[in-house]
Amino acid sequence: MAQSIGYLALSFGTSIEAHQFDTWNGPATPGRRGLTGNSNSSDQAIAIGLRDAFMFQDRSFDAELEILERRALHVTAQGAAGSHPTSIRTTSMLLGLWTDLHRKKDLTIQAGAGLGARYSHYQMTGPGINISATDRAPYAMAGLRLLKRTDTPGVNFFADIRVHARPRVRLKVPGSVTSPLEHESNGLTLRLGLQIDLKRRAR
Repeated sequence: MAQSIGYLALSFGTSIEAHQFDTWNGPATPGRRGLTGNSNSSDQAIAIGLRDAFMFQDRSFDAELEILERRALHVTAQGAAGSHPTSIRTTSMLLGLWTDLHRKKDLTIQAGAGLGARYSHYQMTGPGINISATDRAPYAMAGLRLLKRTDTPGVNFFADIRVHARPRVRLKVPGSVTSPLEHESNGLTLRLGLQIDLKRRAR
């Protein structure tokens, strides 16, 4: 009987992201301002997964539930109104599926995709504004993963490269006023980590 193998994955990495913001002009001036910026972030993630979770059209898939913490501390959003120092802290939950593309001896290459949600907290200052805001938005990723079996049984080293996107969500504050800050982003993530096998489960 085929067996599914549960695993725990711990990883660290960095993300390069492009950001677009739409923020209000502050209480003294009507209207809004558009801003753009780039960031380098530090990422930490923990995931629980099930290897060979199911089959589809003769292909096996691993299922993975991941919680990611990302911090972008030094974003400078630029626009017609000038520079806006910004920090972004994001917590994401993502359900991903991975499948083997190539396997040879101790190396495996996988492709994956996932959907989830992100909760973000922002601090932005700039001409006439000092904003602290939060939001929730959908989140999607696609990536490639290299797995290498280590000398320790049940432990795999892995390296990921992912593209990810977060669409703009137009939140509302009480009443009919649009949120003081709206945000969308896309980027590239590089990550290194370990997969540690847990108890085997027959299926």
